[in-house]
Amino acid sequence: MHLDQRKYDEDPLKPAEIIAIGLFLFAFILMLAMDIFTHYQPRKLGAFLFILSWIPLLFIHELGHALMAKLLGWNVTKINIGIGYQIIERTIFGIPMVIRAIPLEGFVKTSPNQHYSRFENAWIYFAGPGVELVIFFALLAVNGHDWMFTVTDDYQTIALQAFAFAALAGAVINLIPIAIMTEKGTTPNDGLGILWCLLGKPSSD
Repeated sequence: MHLDQRKYDEDPLKPAEIIAIGLFLFAFILMLAMDIFTHYQPRKLGAFLFILSWIPLLFIHELGHALMAKLLGWNVTKINIGIGYQIIERTIFGIPMVIRAIPLEGFVKTSPNQHYSRFENAWIYFAGPGVELVIFFALLAVNGHDWMFTVTDDYQTIALQAFAFAALAGAVINLIPIAIMTEKGTTPNDGLGILWCLLGKPSSD
């Protein structure tokens, strides 16, 4: 899963893109805040916490890809979190990691070992959504089915429920096979990447 086609994520955002994203985020946060604070109840924080959970889950998702690749003996050259301007650069588990301004998506750059197989590649693709599924089912196992669907005003419960459902949603969305069109060609998401590895990439691509 060597994603050179995702280099567009590393380019600085254009002024028009910054303005458009800023206006969208401002309008979205304003509407969300108005809804939450109109007849406020703690349970109304669920939607906000669900969205907020995507940021740590994005990191966990990409780390899942990277650690699975290392486990299989692949060379992992970078974990990239977000798009736009670089704001933080760190090393985690010996892997260079870059965090960018807008944490909407991420990718991992890898190159295969000498004994590369398409099944290894499929496992690497699956590891991202797979770790999110593990989080969801672990919280379900620990707290029970009824807890997951309990309407409550307990802040801790609301936060954990939001995190669990965000993990499940992230896994399902990433496993739906989608091709992402970029300036440098077609990049598969995790679901399509798994299919390409197991069934063979279409020759027309």
